[in-house]
Amino acid sequence: MKSRNNTINLPPYADIVYSDIYNNLNRSSKLDSDFSVKLRSFFQYDRLVKSVTRELLLNQTVLQMGLVFGYEIDAVAQKIGAYGQYDIIDVNPVQIARNQKKYGNMYPCLNLIQQDASTFNVNEQYDCVICFMLLQELPSQTKSKVINNALRAVKPGGRVIFVDYHNPVFWHPLRYWVRMYNRLYHPFAEKLWDKGIETYANNRTNFSWRKSTYFGGMYQRLIAVKKTDSLTDLDNSIMKQETTANFLNF
Repeated sequence: MKSRNNTINLPPYADIVYSDIYNNLNRSSKLDSDFSVKLRSFFQYDRLVKSVTRELLLNQTVLQMGLVFGYEIDAVAQKIGAYGQYDIIDVNPVQIARNQKKYGNMYPCLNLIQQDASTFNVNEQYDCVICFMLLQELPSQTKSKVINNALRAVKPGGRVIFVDYHNPVFWHPLRYWVRMYNRLYHPFAEKLWDKGIETYANNRTNFSWRKSTYFGGMYQRLIAVKKTDSLTDLDNSIMKQETTANFLNF
C-alpha cells in the first residue's frame, strides 16, 4: 500500500460536527467493527457493499472519495485484484494514519491520499469512482463540489457509484426515528431526502443515471455512467429529430 500525506486543514464543518468521531482513535476503532456498521445500517451494510462490488471488474482503476468504516474497502480491493489501482482520498490525517496501520501492505493496489474531495484536482481518469456513505456528512455546497469532482474523474464509459441515505417510503416504521437521529448527529443527511443526488450535477446530460433503493427506500445506490462520444452523438441526433418533428407538427 502506498500513501501520500499533504498539509490540508480540515473543513470547519468536519472539525465541528465530526471531530469527536474521526479525531478520536478509540471511538473510530470501535465504530469500524463489522457488527457496528451492520447495526447502524439496520443490517443493510452487506447489501450496500455488494451493490458496489457487483459493478466492478478485475484490474480496474478505482477512485474512492472518503475512507469508510467496516469491510467495504477490503471488498473493493479484493474485487479489482492486485493489478488494479485503488486510490482513496480523505481529508482527515488521523483516519489516513489509522487506515495505514490497519491495512499495511495487505493490498498492493491500495493507495491512501490525504486530499479534500471537494477541492482536489483530477490528474487522471478512472474506470470507476465510488462515494460510499460520504454525501450524508457534507453541507449542500460541498455535496455539489464532491459530486461534480467525482463525475469529472471518470473515463468515458466509466461509472460513478453513489451509495447513501434516501427518502424512505412514508409508511416506513423507522422513518421519523431516523430523521430525528440524523438531525442530532448527521445534520446534513436530510438534504438527501429532499433532493436527488443527480440534481447537483452540472453536466447531468453527459451521463446516464440508474437508481436502486433498499430497505423501504432508506438507502440508495445511484450509478452515473459517462456517455461515450458515440452515445452523445446518438443523443444529439435523437434530440435533433425530435425538434424537427415538433416543428413540422406545430
